[in-house]
Amino acid sequence: MKVIVHDLQEKSWQALGMQLQEKDIVIGKNMETTEKDIGRLIGSCRQLVLISRCVYGGFSPFIQGILSKCKRYFGPFLEVRHGQTHYQVHNGNKNEFAMICCFYGDQITTREEQSARIQSVSDGISLQARGVKIIFFNTIDALRNCKEI
Repeated sequence: MKVIVHDLQEKSWQALGMQLQEKDIVIGKNMETTEKDIGRLIGSCRQLVLISRCVYGGFSPFIQGILSKCKRYFGPFLEVRHGQTHYQVHNGNKNEFAMICCFYGDQITTREEQSARIQSVSDGISLQARGVKIIFFNTIDALRNCKEI
């Protein structure tokens, strides 16, 4: 199962024409989700795809809110991994899912790109993802040609 979380407007999302399978789940701005739903979905998925506008070298407020809900679901306990402090993951599915972070924006600077890469890897470690792939696009239309999603 693939979980796609995006901050696109509904028309932009529909225009992408993503090929989804029956079990894939899409979470957009217009959907209400709870912490338990987000944590359960991410804990049981095989691939987590985050599509976000690059905002000051990080995720958009919507995507950041989803990640915060997910981290709260995993509990208040922290542990040190790779010399950094991260949330402790309690599910039995750790290291099972791959994380793909797709950032879009027409004027992403080198400094913002570097910051977005650091934040994405840190969030991947916190969620204990198997790996993190980070892709940058100049326009939303460029997402249409992306084969990784």
